[in-house]
Amino acid sequence: MAKKTDRIGRALGATRQFSVNTRASGPLAWIQLREEIGARLSSRGGRPSDPEWKLRRVIPFKKSSWDFLQQTSGKLRVNPGHLAAMLLERGIESFKKHR
Repeated sequence: MAKKTDRIGRALGATRQFSVNTRASGPLAWIQLREEIGARLSSRGGRPSDPEWKLRRVIPFKKSSWDFLQQTSGKLRVNPGHLAAMLLERGIESFKKHR
């Protein structure tokens, strides 16, 4: 099965294709994160959570990082810990891809 980038390249008539390493940021990244939060967090009679989360761990943060999570989580209407877990998972997946 052809990759999505191959199909798009052919459709656009590209003669060459190459990857560009970018970091997601800006308004579109936040919209995507909000959609991911809505899709992953579900309530089963209590506080909404991701049903795939099986482990709970205490992770230290710098105060400035936690302040950012609290401020941002309010805008996204999610718990700061849930936001931290999702951002950590995204970072781990990105790290795995670029190892």
